[in-house]
Amino acid sequence: MKKYVLALVAAVSFFSVQSQAMDFREGVHYEVISETATESPEIIDFFSFYCNACYQFRPFSQMLENEFGDTYKAYQVDFIAPRDMSEVIVRAWAVAQILGVEKEVKDRIFHQHFVRRQNSNSLNDLKAIFEQAGIEAARFDQAYGSFPARSLSNRMRSAASQFNVRGTPTYIVNGKYRMLQQGFRDSGNQFFEHYFELAKYLLNKDA
Repeated sequence: MKKYVLALVAAVSFFSVQSQAMDFREGVHYEVISETATESPEIIDFFSFYCNACYQFRPFSQMLENEFGDTYKAYQVDFIAPRDMSEVIVRAWAVAQILGVEKEVKDRIFHQHFVRRQNSNSLNDLKAIFEQAGIEAARFDQAYGSFPARSLSNRMRSAASQFNVRGTPTYIVNGKYRMLQQGFRDSGNQFFEHYFELAKYLLNKDA
């Protein structure tokens, strides 16, 4: 039993040292996009429901949300969408957040787009998905036309412009750092784990 405990302690120590030993370098793993950081820690995940890479990164985004709670924010961009859907999809995502059905709606939209291969090409298509998530059409319409939905939509678009987001998924930490994927080419099947360690590192970098 004593040997087992010693082996377990050694294993935990090894992985702790291995995690701490990761050398995150500016220009390789992240870039500085602002001289100042936000007053409170935050991670903004800029994504699109029409982006296959965002669908593939869904488990990673879920890791961030599970670990950091309200520190994590998911912002739908307006430049990756079918014609005439740019404003609609951003506003619909704002509605999902206001009504507290983000996870249900996100899972259902991604499933429809990349598993069933059926894009949402109209407001009615999105309404049908919200109904599947338990939101009746009348309640959706009320939230969709509300000031909070318009305000949150504007905030998401403004943030994407402020941080010069040109592709998705893009992760901005503390308003100061952009996480880079190319620095983890050699991570293999540990990519998400290493990328997650970078997020934690950047969140606390200026603390």
